Amino acid sequence: MSGSSPTTAFASPKVDVPTKQSVTFKSLGVDLNTYFVPATQPGVAPVLIVSHGAGDCKENYLEMAAYLSKHGIACLLMDMHGHGASGGIAYHVRMDEWEADLKAALDYLQTRPDVDIGRVGAFGISSGGTAILEAALTDPRLKALIAMDATVMNTLPWSLTVTMGLLILIGHIKKALTGSDLRISIAKMLDDVELASDPEVNARLQVDPGKIRAFQNFPLPGATQSFFVDTIRRVPQIKAPTLVIWGEDDQLDPVSTAHALHNALTCPKRLEIIPGNGHAGHMDRNRVKVFEVMIEWLKQHLA
Repeated sequence: MSGSSPTTAFASPKVDVPTKQSVTFKSLGVDLNTYFVPATQPGVAPVLIVSHGAGDCKENYLEMAAYLSKHGIACLLMDMHGHGASGGIAYHVRMDEWEADLKAALDYLQTRPDVDIGRVGAFGISSGGTAILEAALTDPRLKALIAMDATVMNTLPWSLTVTMGLLILIGHIKKALTGSDLRISIAKMLDDVELASDPEVNARLQVDPGKIRAFQNFPLPGATQSFFVDTIRRVPQIKAPTLVIWGEDDQLDPVSTAHALHNALTCPKRLEIIPGNGHAGHMDRNRVKVFEVMIEWLKQHLA
């Protein structure tokens, strides 16, 4: 299936909608749809590239971008390959593609006179966190990183690991025979997983049509890397200062992963565990705390 399906933004409380510019540029031959949110202060600004997770889209980061904008930090909100309004095979999560997307974003930012290309950071959540960590290994233009609830290794229970492994094998066989992925629903698997700690936010996420559409059409092997990666082995080579943020109540990637990632990093680093937040920390009850920690880190390392 070529071309991504439109992704509805996860339902969220009413927030200040920042001034945003819809921007499209190419990555590996497909169009990437993004929002550029300028800083409210005049002049050349530092900028944060924002990479969402599997099944997500850029609209869910407008509140975060509005907050950063008011503190002098511009944002480029991405629809990654296969997600949202961007091109690519729907809901694929491939790090070679997502890394290319981030590098295409950096190339685009170099063309903007209102951006200081020497002060560019990257934020990534879940699979987006995987992508920014991998991209930072090969692109020195990323000067600061914020990895939130990042997928850096397999954290599935043993039984689910075996089940997913079998499905991935079947997916490889189907793709070899037909040229297309095996499409399965993982919605039932995630029924008992609370993405947010706040019950109201979690209730909205559970019934959001964009999330349901993504997780009812989960492609294998195309989205294998949303669960199975070994990024933890390479993060000691990262040089950019890295902030690790984690929700204390994360049910998808446990807090033990946050400590493992922080311990493996050898660059300037900081670990911030946010009580009362789950996996969707940018939308959860203590999201403002997340925003404040991000701003402090970015002002320190993109000064």
